[in-house]
Amino acid sequence: MPEIINDSTHEFPSGERGFRRALLINPPVYDAQYWARWSQPAGLLRIATYLQARGYEVDLIDCMETNARGFVPKTYRRDPRGQPLVVTRGDMQRQIWHFGLSWNQVGERMAALAAPPDEVWITSIMTYWWESTCDAVRAAREMFPNATIFVGGIYPTLAPEHAQERLPDADYVFTGEIRAASDCWTDLHLYQTPPTYAILTTSRGCPWDCNYCAARTLNGGTAKMRRREPEDVLEEIEYKMRVFGIRHFGFYEDNALALRGHLQRILELIIERGHSLTLYAPEGFETRMLDEDLLGVMKLAGFRKVHLPFETLKWETNVGWNRRHASTASFERALQAAIRAGFKPRTEEINASVLFGLPDDKLEDILDGVVYIHHEVGSIIPMLFTPVPGTRVYSDHHEYLHVERGWDLQHLNGKLLPFLEHNQARYPALRASDYLELEALMSVLNNGKFLSRAVNLCDDSAAARAFRSVLVGRDPKRLAV
Repeated sequence: MPEIINDSTHEFPSGERGFRRALLINPPVYDAQYWARWSQPAGLLRIATYLQARGYEVDLIDCMETNARGFVPKTYRRDPRGQPLVVTRGDMQRQIWHFGLSWNQVGERMAALAAPPDEVWITSIMTYWWESTCDAVRAAREMFPNATIFVGGIYPTLAPEHAQERLPDADYVFTGEIRAASDCWTDLHLYQTPPTYAILTTSRGCPWDCNYCAARTLNGGTAKMRRREPEDVLEEIEYKMRVFGIRHFGFYEDNALALRGHLQRILELIIERGHSLTLYAPEGFETRMLDEDLLGVMKLAGFRKVHLPFETLKWETNVGWNRRHASTASFERALQAAIRAGFKPRTEEINASVLFGLPDDKLEDILDGVVYIHHEVGSIIPMLFTPVPGTRVYSDHHEYLHVERGWDLQHLNGKLLPFLEHNQARYPALRASDYLELEALMSVLNNGKFLSRAVNLCDDSAAARAFRSVLVGRDPKRLAV
């Protein structure tokens, strides 16, 4: 059984160049869907920089490396009988795929290394992807029986005992972060074909503790925030521009704007140097912190899109999620500020996310939010909810998830609707396919986001009445489930 360790309990050996070799692995993904954009294993690539500074020779196998079109390959994931794995949830079926390199390809890359590694570092992201992490550990142990195997990342940090039990071939389950690596630049030299984009993390931490978010746990249970110096961030950007020709950068932060003025100063440095970049922040911004001045700087620096977390119209729901800092009023102020700064609504330039599939949510409330976002913004990002270990939502429903349902972590994937039966107990007419229809509705509405004027689905026009009639279907009570 592996030992659970963290940054304060482990001493990292060091020595002259070539004294130790490390292999870093980003495993494949087992899932119904996978979005490959902006998905570099940034934490692993920072650890690569840190290990090399300590005298290690480092190799990388990124099983999720994209092709020239930005996709990763996929093959059937099979059940014990060799049949394609399909998960049934009520009246819904989901095909589970193996995304990324096959295990045969992983084995070939391991065999092609110049020398066997002394250490193997395996990252693990989503808690519901733990099975591929287990398979990666097993493959590494079979190929390199004498290597020391570390498993780190989000999954072992949020579920260390689970990882300790499920990963018997590992030597260490590493929780938390390697602080000395957190401010390192990501090492892109490890790729034979350099990527066309880079991920930047300029700060860590969030002052809020929302009931469904694990950021507080991932940052050691503290609300304190840390930041990199803006000049260091700019140096990393300029280095990647000069060496790799990269012009696309994505900011991945716990809360990019909570340290007031920090991100804006980085963007001002980009503008002062006259760099032509495309910038992206896929996790969005806290709407209370967005004003016209900041949004104007964002646009000048290279942001082509703004992502606004919306999630729900109901103030009571935000209070229940411990999100008192979020409101429809702050969302609308941020939206209007984005428009004044030059971002265009009802295009891909302004996007808003709608979170659904939570315990006790109602289809009518979700639909209200969808219609509101379509009318006000245009571009809707659907986000099916996953209960994450280390959050209040997870602990509050632990008995339902693991005792009543008897599920393991892979069953908690939001795409598999983990709260379906819980919500059906309260709303018996609810079907699994209702959630799929909501996703499809958002997709259909997004197809019209380039119109100069969004259709008002709430008014008394014939088109709006027809839309609502079709949506409700043959049972007028559908919207009340």
